[in-house]
Amino acid sequence: MQNTQKPRVLISNDDGIKSGYMLALANALVPIAEVYVFAPEEEQSGVSHAFTVRRGLSVKKVNLGRDCSSVEAYSMSGTPADCVKFALGHFASHGLSTEGAGPGPFDVCFSGVNQGENSGVSSLYSGTVAGAREAALWGVPGIALSLHGVTPNMLEFAKVFAERVVQNRLFEKIPAGVFWNVNFPKATAETFRGFREARMALGMFTDHYSHEGGLWQLDGDKLWEKQSEDSDDYLLHQGYATITPHRIDQTDEKSLEVINKMLAGNG
Repeated sequence: MQNTQKPRVLISNDDGIKSGYMLALANALVPIAEVYVFAPEEEQSGVSHAFTVRRGLSVKKVNLGRDCSSVEAYSMSGTPADCVKFALGHFASHGLSTEGAGPGPFDVCFSGVNQGENSGVSSLYSGTVAGAREAALWGVPGIALSLHGVTPNMLEFAKVFAERVVQNRLFEKIPAGVFWNVNFPKATAETFRGFREARMALGMFTDHYSHEGGLWQLDGDKLWEKQSEDSDDYLLHQGYATITPHRIDQTDEKSLEVINKMLAGNG
């Protein structure tokens, strides 16, 4: 029998609860999903997978406006990982009490839509990607959505992609322990070249620091064209939207063999 119940969707981000891009995503999903938002009260870009311990977190209910009147939204004083961790680990079961009932399990978690790319090594630093990773840790399909360029066309493509994922239940194709990192290029509707599956690029930033007023300021960029042609950095720079599957398990199997021989005194 076909499942006719609307999917229950969690949305978070690292740009904060006031992000218009996150609001646009929530608004797009309202007709086809039961939407909840948990987002940081302030911008949390670059915090990676940091979360809060040894101090309390505040959670405040937020009105996202008339277009999202059916969305239950909350701001939190913590990081994106905090937001997803609380929503999945507590709110889903207990709501905002310690013994009450929550809405129930979430079917998918979107993190974004982020302003700025999170491809390649950017994904390691990204609070947006950490939101999707945290969902995967809880067994919930996680999808990070990021825009390389701030263009209305690409925001529309990101919304349509998310709608398709929810409407066709494509999130069910994400295996346990895996999450998707999706990046949209600097492109117009005319120059957008479509979607490509992609590996994570490994090229590092061209980091450099300037010293002004007694402070060190970080700047840098990526060597986009020097990355592998099947990588997210390279393809994103060619005008493609990239879908990169990431794994929770970061174990390097070959190194296990080396370590095993070392411990056995054979290496």
